[in-house]
Amino acid sequence: MTRKTLALVLPTLILLVALMAGTTMAMQVTKIKPDTPGVTIIKEVTTLKLKILPPTHRIDPTLPPNTGVLIGPYTLSSGQELAAYVTWSPSYATLFVGVINANTWSGYGGYVNGGSALLTFSPGSGSWYILVYNVSPYTVSATIYVFLVG
Repeated sequence: MTRKTLALVLPTLILLVALMAGTTMAMQVTKIKPDTPGVTIIKEVTTLKLKILPPTHRIDPTLPPNTGVLIGPYTLSSGQELAAYVTWSPSYATLFVGVINANTWSGYGGYVNGGSALLTFSPGSGSWYILVYNVSPYTVSATIYVFLVG
């Protein structure tokens, strides 16, 4: 799954996760061909699996390809930040780490690689999940620490 593809399907994926937490679901993944703006090509059908986990300071999930975890929700006050420190093996795998609003199911994040990353998010007040999603074709063993800052 390419980064552009994930960016296109992430909002739909998060809504499905809210409705079917912890279950396996199949959905069509669309890909925009970069050299032809405005043309949408249906490329593949991918099975995705996500689990919603309760708020915690550390988890150690095993993430097969195209799976992830939502950790939370965490309630933030004005001025507070949410940080995630993630380590994983194999280090050449790529993960997507972000925050998702528990009410609107919208959010943002970024791709990380190299085996470890510290990301700090300032999403504003409200209830938020940390999302860690394995976009690589490898099974990943991860350790995730979550911190409230401020």
